[in-house]
Amino acid sequence: MKATFKKRYTRLVALLAVGIIPTIGAAQASGSHNDNNRLAQMAELEQLHATFHAAVSVHDPVNGDSSDVITQRIRQALSIWTEDAELTTAGGNYVGKGDPDNPVTCPEPSGDTSGTQGTLCTFFKYVAGGLQQTNKWVSLSPAYKTTFVPVNDDGRWKSSVYFECHYFDVSLDSATGQPFWTAVSHVGLTGEAKKVNGRWLLTYASASTVGVPVP
Repeated sequence: MKATFKKRYTRLVALLAVGIIPTIGAAQASGSHNDNNRLAQMAELEQLHATFHAAVSVHDPVNGDSSDVITQRIRQALSIWTEDAELTTAGGNYVGKGDPDNPVTCPEPSGDTSGTQGTLCTFFKYVAGGLQQTNKWVSLSPAYKTTFVPVNDDGRWKSSVYFECHYFDVSLDSATGQPFWTAVSHVGLTGEAKKVNGRWLLTYASASTVGVPVP
């Protein structure tokens, strides 16, 4: 009896060793791969985030940016959106990308605050404070308020997006020669992004006023 039990027990242990343990190992390996892939997507989303803030910040705080530089910055801001992207603000909606050199696709705001004001190009060219030639603003974004949640949906990556833009006037104080660093605007952007041809792009965003970025 004892010999039979020992033989069956030994066989069971052997089956577990060749069956369940490798399965657990494969599951762990798969989970590690998924985690690494998700972290890689978050790193790419952070680059999208950085591109946005670089575009809406002045490049020459002493002399101010030329119209050509501002046009380049507008193109940079538009480069991280899909062609059919939408932006919702308290002053109206902006739909589609547009081209800053084309008045048809980048018209002045329509004045319809409850409907469509124009394209995203309209917003960045005529409305966004950081892209107006008279303003010498930089946009700072606290990392602890930034959130991306990338999800792989049947091979297609998408992510919720949240970050804040805290704008400061960095024009020089003639008395001290130092930037004023005066707070001028505080905005939160809540939206969605998806990966298109290997690049993360914003598909939708809603902008709203936010307060002091307390952790």
